[in-house]
Parts: sequence; C-alpha cells; structure tokens
Amino acid sequence: MRPRTYVFAVAIEDYQDASFPDPLYAEQDAQGFVNAWKERGAAPDDCEILLSDQATLEAIRTGLHETVKALQPDDRLIVYYAGHSADVAGLGILTAYDTRANAVEKTALSMSAFLDEIRQSQSDNVILFFDLRFSDAPIFSDPSVSETGVSGEELKVFCKESAHRFAFVSSKPKELSRPSRTLDHGIWCHCVIQGITGAAKEAIGKDQQVTTASLQSYLLAEVPRLLRVTVAGAIKQTPVMFGSKTKAAILVDLAEQLQSKQLSVVGSSNPIKDSCLTGEFRGRVRDLKGYSKPKTSLATHNDWERDFVEKAGSSEVTSLATEIFEQLRECFRYKRKDLSFTSIASTASIKGPDFDVNISLSQDPDDAERYLLTTEVRSFRNPAIIDDPNFLAIFTKYCKRIVFELEANLDLESKIDDIEEIDTLAANLDYDPECTEFTLRLPEPGIIIHAAGNQMVFTLDSQGDLKLLLGNTQKAFTQLAGNSINLGVRPVKE
Repeated sequence: MRPRTYVFAVAIEDYQDASFPDPLYAEQDAQGFVNAWKERGAAPDDCEILLSDQATLEAIRTGLHETVKALQPDDRLIVYYAGHSADVAGLGILTAYDTRANAVEKTALSMSAFLDEIRQSQSDNVILFFDLRFSDAPIFSDPSVSETGVSGEELKVFCKESAHRFAFVSSKPKELSRPSRTLDHGIWCHCVIQGITGAAKEAIGKDQQVTTASLQSYLLAEVPRLLRVTVAGAIKQTPVMFGSKTKAAILVDLAEQLQSKQLSVVGSSNPIKDSCLTGEFRGRVRDLKGYSKPKTSLATHNDWERDFVEKAGSSEVTSLATEIFEQLRECFRYKRKDLSFTSIASTASIKGPDFDVNISLSQDPDDAERYLLTTEVRSFRNPAIIDDPNFLAIFTKYCKRIVFELEANLDLESKIDDIEEIDTLAANLDYDPECTEFTLRLPEPGIIIHAAGNQMVFTLDSQGDLKLLLGNTQKAFTQLAGNSINLGVRPVKE
C-alpha cells in the first residue's frame, strides 16, 4: 500500500475569551495550508482542519489522537497550528478556542502533551508547522505566564529523537508573527504555502525537490523581505526550524508536477524565443508636455511627423519611467547598485536583478494625431517574481497583455483548420481571407488570443488585473490542449 500523508490543522482566529486579540488571517492560512497539501496528493479524508470555535481544547486533543492512531509506519504526519502561544514556567503552551486568560494551565494545551501524543504514532515521519501568534499586548492575568512565545526547547528535543522529525516555527521568541493585508495571509504561512506548491522557485532545491533545508533557506530570506515591503515599521521576524541541518527531508517532489505543467503548455517544435508583459496608453499629441504647434498638421506617418511626436513626448516617457523606478525601489527594497536607469528621448529602460522594464512613445499607427505610450516588462531572470503581490500590484496598472515571440512563424492555416474542427471554438474564431492572422475568443476563461507571424498575444476579454490575466492565459492553454489544439508553443527549459 502506498504511504499516505495525513494533515491535521488548527487555527483560532476568534477566541471565546475576549481578552485574546484575533490572529488575523489564521483561518485563511490554515485552509490554504491544507489545500496546498491536497495539491501535493493528500487525500481529503486524510485531512482534518479545526477552525476557531471548532478548535476547543477537547476537539484538538481528540482530533490529534485520532489522526495519530491512523498512521502506519510509512505514512507521514503534517501538523499546522495557528494561534496564541505562551510559556508557563519554561514550558510552552498552545491556546484553544475555549482557553481562558485567567486559567491558562487548566484550559490550554501544553506543548509537551501535544508532542507526547505524536510520539505515540507508529510513524516517525513528522513535520510540524507552528504559526505562534503571541500578542504584543498583555493577555494573561497569571504572572507565571510569559507572553514571549515558546522557547522551542521541547521542539528541539522532540526533533532530536528522530532524524525524520522536523518543526518549523514562524518566529523566534519575543518576535511577533505578522499578518499582511496586502497578502491576505500571515507572511510566514504565505511563504510556506508558496514553497509547498512550488510557486516559489527559491524554495526548490536540486532535483526539483522542496526539502526541509531548501524551504527554511527560502523562509529566512523571503519572510523578512515581505515584512519590509508589506508591513510598516522596523519589525523583525525570524523563521526557525528544528531538526537535522545536515540530513534534509524531502517535503515535495516537484519533478512530476513541473513536467506536467510544461506539457500543458505544449507546442510541437516551436519554442518561445521571448515573452513580455505589455500595455499601452493612447492620447492626443497636442496634450504632450513638449508639444508646440507644428507648421503643418499631423495627417500622415512620415519620418518628420514621427520624429516630432517622439520629441514632444520625451517628458512623458521620463516621468512614467521614474514613477515605475520609484515603485520598484520602495516595494522590492532594491539598492542603488541593483537598478540601472536610462532615458534617451522617446525611450527609457530600467534594468533590475529580476526583470527589465522598457518605456517608449511613438506616433499612433492608426491615428496620426495621437500618440502611443508603451510599457514592456521582459527578460525575467527570476520567473517566480510574477507571483509576487508587489509585482502584480505595480504592473496591473501598466500591463494588459502577454506577448509570446516564437522562434519561427506559426503555421496559421493549419491552426485555423484545427480550431474549425471544434464547433464551440469555431464560433469564436475570426481570420482574414489570406490567413495571415487570426483572433480566437475564449469566453471561458475570458481570454482573447491574437496570432500573426511569430507572435501570439493574450488579452483579457474584460477588465481585470494582472493576476487574472496570467491565470486565465494558463487556463486558455489548458483548454485548447484538452481540445487537441496544439498552438505550437513550447516553453524554453530553464
């Protein structure tokens, strides 16, 4: 029988005792955590989650006991806890929904009892995740209770008992585990989920595996970074891991997932040469800051008129590039040496450690009296950056399309023939008589695909943000692959 992964999660966001502040996003964190493991193959029947009023002291004890009892020697136990913690006479405690601030020892769960229950398991393959949200304001009336979080000594002993036991904790004692309204998650848990699902490239070690070591390395770098860019103030949060530092355990093997993902965007033998996110803004030439009335009206697209428009718009290019440059510095905390800025006439470029941004202004090819201000984001040296909430927040304003440039021209006639064989797709297909281009509208997932030459452009069918555009583009590839439509796109292997 194949080994199973059991997940037991507890999150208390709303306590019965009003003395406890609500740990923001605790429930959402737990649900996201459990869903991530379901994506990794954990069966729904092997996952239990107790949220707020479900997470009474008795329910936590019973739920953990039943989960541990079900484990076979080769199975794996994953435990997640989000709630307030404290220390009583040097021993850690975990609060429950019905924990009372004035009777902690009787109404909370001791860390030792929690770990002793897990010790009864037939399996030593145990990974614990504790998002310990102790408060920065006094909660407990008992003077023996230290509100600086658990010391970790009990976890250290527990993990030393077996090379297959590991424990991740959101922060060191005396540090707060912070939520982020930008992320709609606790920062640490958000990063844990990104690592488990493979969304964070930095968490992936050799052989496309996320290990205890690679995940902790990612958490140590990413949690402080996200803290700086999403939470105001000079705050410190240091993720901690207990367990072997030299013998890492495999948390997730992403090789099969990454291969599957690659095949879902397949093409045949026509790899992507380049790709970019792009957006355009159109306006009247006479509204440009550098505009002065020309001797002749702008009626055509000759070299003089194009040059006139570009010179008139140089100020707009510099202004937009500066605006984006300042946002990148603020959100990503790039240092001076990380970014280069160049602005020449009607073009500007920003080169950073993760990607490049190009700004340009030209005469609108469809209307001689209007201009076209274009923003491009390309040369992604860190592809995982597109999942970063800060990246999405910045470039949603400027980028509305995804452009794929292929190594060779598409065989448009054969693609049109393939699409016309599917009635539901053919009804949404337009092309010119000479088959030099085609436009395919996919109402679900709401994407418009335009193909011509060696380019494919994906645009949202309605207003939306950049995250929706990226997600719906992937859905479009998947839908067409399911209909046996090969778009001739194969991602370049990294």
